[in-house]
Amino acid sequence: MLDRFGTTAKAYPLEVVELLRSKLTPRPFLHELLQGSRIPLPEKPAPKKRSPELEARLAKIKAQLEEEEYEKMTRDVRKTELEQDPSDMKAASNAMGEGLNVLVAKGTAFATGYYASVAAWGRDPFWNTIAGLVGLIIGFFVETTLFVARSSREISEQNLRRRRDRNKLSGVDRISQIVETENTSDSKSQDKKAIDGSA
Repeated sequence: MLDRFGTTAKAYPLEVVELLRSKLTPRPFLHELLQGSRIPLPEKPAPKKRSPELEARLAKIKAQLEEEEYEKMTRDVRKTELEQDPSDMKAASNAMGEGLNVLVAKGTAFATGYYASVAAWGRDPFWNTIAGLVGLIIGFFVETTLFVARSSREISEQNLRRRRDRNKLSGVDRISQIVETENTSDSKSQDKKAIDGSA
């Protein structure tokens, strides 16, 4: 086996090294035989050159993909900026109006109770404050009752609008059915005339 490779070979297979090791006395360790040697690694293949047309096409596709990804990321942001719902502002101003109304109504109810007790029983801060708190509580119940009435009216109006919308849709469906039946009856009468005319 050693004759095949000779003594001047740059690389020997592991089988040859094992054979040499078995023939030598005293028998050396394998790492002693391999000391100073190195493993020959295969050379890396040269990278293939791409054509300039392919490089240009890949760059164009990459740019398109990046643009599509950017569009997906910013779609919701731009939509909210461009299509801001005016009903949101209306709801916010309504909420602020409701809050201001509650504060003014409670203050007015307290002041009414306070000054009514001053007019009725004179200036006694303790009883005047108690009367003001009673007026505040009465104002609270009146405001709660009005709030419930307004809310129920709004809910009933929303339900009425929904029913109207459904009826409009069903009315459109009815009209389309009538038109379809008229078209089919017209086509049947035309077919009948054509049959009668050919006979």
